[in-house]
Amino acid sequence: MIFATIFISILNIYFLNRKKLRIGRVASDSHEYKVSVIIPARNEEHNILKILRHLENQGVKPFEIIVVDDNSSDKTAELAKQFPQVEVVRLSEDPPEGWVGKSWAIWNGYLKSSGNILLFMDADVEPGENAIEALLNKYKKHKGMISVWPYQRFERLYEHLTLTFNLVVLNSSNMLGFPSKKPSGAFGPVVLTSRNDYERTGGHNAIKDSVLEDIRLGKIYIKNDIKVSNFIGNKIIKFRMYPDGFKQLFEGFTKNMSSGATSGGLVNFIVAIIWIAGFYASFTSFRLPIEYTLLRYFGFAMITYLLSKPTGEYKWYDGLFYPVHFLFFVAVFFKSLYQTIFVKKVKWRGRDVNV
Repeated sequence: MIFATIFISILNIYFLNRKKLRIGRVASDSHEYKVSVIIPARNEEHNILKILRHLENQGVKPFEIIVVDDNSSDKTAELAKQFPQVEVVRLSEDPPEGWVGKSWAIWNGYLKSSGNILLFMDADVEPGENAIEALLNKYKKHKGMISVWPYQRFERLYEHLTLTFNLVVLNSSNMLGFPSKKPSGAFGPVVLTSRNDYERTGGHNAIKDSVLEDIRLGKIYIKNDIKVSNFIGNKIIKFRMYPDGFKQLFEGFTKNMSSGATSGGLVNFIVAIIWIAGFYASFTSFRLPIEYTLLRYFGFAMITYLLSKPTGEYKWYDGLFYPVHFLFFVAVFFKSLYQTIFVKKVKWRGRDVNV
């Protein structure tokens, strides 16, 4: 088990570095791409100004920016209206029966858009000045859908508890095309696609009831023989996932952790179980000589650090105290499992979401 985890981890480190988003030359035909940026925003007054300022400073300018205010109770819409080039779509009611909030907001943004390229971007995303350029270069090379898991930025210590979740999302779900070549879905924070492909698949209308809308949308593209290519932000695209405190972080991961566990298919799930089990075995088994036990512990601390560095601002002490991260992950997973099996709903952004 231990050696299997080490081997899989080495492969994961290799694939993480291959899948970093990089800045290339601006495509000579980039003027042909009319990028409609669509931002679903529910109670995002602390984020909306930041992302809109980042979009103002893009080297390749968006064709249009649409902020969909999803029945917010704060000043999201008022703040977005400070930008004259931004169109604000206000949804004054909760989603209709059968729709999940984010998909409903994106769908309404799409209906108002007119660009031939659609770029869905969460309000907490922080796109660097070359972000749209980098995305278009990837699109020109790969076509289909391009999605990005942003580089994690931290301001408070509790945010480091995202470490194991990041590792699982990137290394255990086949999202980066390992162990099988076709990814199991797409990343939700940043998704770029052509309008034609989006309409051909039915877009968010086809997955309107799914909490895991990003994974489901990617699967629909793959089912329709449209390529899905996923990348990690590599500091070109960043975000702070849960800036409003530990409770928000706990609720956010509880929302979809157990539902997403098998989203990559049975083979990937088995590989993930073997991989993760090795981490737990590395700090729960003490039958071997102390010298070996310590060597194994610090070896896994180093592996954890090397896996985490491409994904966010993790520090040496995150690797050193990796058992804390993995134990927290177990607590959230079983809480999510309970919510999914027995309660069948979770609370998120003031709404009850069916799971």
